[in-house]
Amino acid sequence: MSQETLTRVAALKRSAPHRPAGTFLAVLVTYSALVATGIFTILEGIPRVLKIVVYAWGPMISAGVTVWVLDESVRDWVGQLRNVRVGPRWYLIGIGVMLLGTEFENIIAVVLGSDIVVPAYPPMTYVIPFVVTLFLAGALEELGWRGFLQPHLQQRFDAVWVSIGIGVTWAVWHIPMMVAGFGDFAAFWEYTLNITAISIVYGWLYNTTDAALPVVMITHAAHNIPPISTSTGTVPTIFTTVSGDTMIYITCALLVTLYAGSRTLTRDGTLPGIPGQPRGRSPGSGTSAD
Repeated sequence: MSQETLTRVAALKRSAPHRPAGTFLAVLVTYSALVATGIFTILEGIPRVLKIVVYAWGPMISAGVTVWVLDESVRDWVGQLRNVRVGPRWYLIGIGVMLLGTEFENIIAVVLGSDIVVPAYPPMTYVIPFVVTLFLAGALEELGWRGFLQPHLQQRFDAVWVSIGIGVTWAVWHIPMMVAGFGDFAAFWEYTLNITAISIVYGWLYNTTDAALPVVMITHAAHNIPPISTSTGTVPTIFTTVSGDTMIYITCALLVTLYAGSRTLTRDGTLPGIPGQPRGRSPGSGTSAD
């Protein structure tokens, strides 16, 4: 490593403690720009799934680099993945909200008299996206979004506004994937509404389970599977303007905010500690999940 590089790393380490979120975003922008450039140039010939996976690692890698630069415990930050022992209901709630969103249009179609086909696709059409998302791609983003950025920002700002900010950032971060045609994205304005509402739900799950990141990751993976059913008839025209899943996720985001409160998104008013720093909940102590 050259002296110039060492000097830059030292300067980054000096400034990072004052701007951990800014450091994370700077690393994320740099990594994402490099990978996106590669996708359209030297990586053009590699399989599409590999391009998606490498890009999806951006938030995780950015958080890991920032934790290291901050001289915090990378082991403790990654250790969030072991926080699986929360009530099973939290996993069911997360998966249930995602499935309700993807199935809402078909539910309305049935209520209005249409028939549906179940399952809509072969079983592996659900298994493969879920497994790839959980272990290789999108769910790993949560080590950055919820596992790093949220706990740092919500020490200063209301958790709901932090979740909204992360949601908008998350949407903008997906633009290179939209341009490359990787995924079935809605119009950007609707996608931003959708993912911002989901960000509030994920933020609530993370905080109220005392940083049980696997709950959020499994919920994220459930969001990436296709609908279980498909309607044989027509669905209401309103869904051509705003999709059923966007309606459900916005409704759920509003409900959890009203239920848990915008300040912490927890019923007991506490926040998880910052991963990599001494363990604790702030303010107060205790846990919201059982």
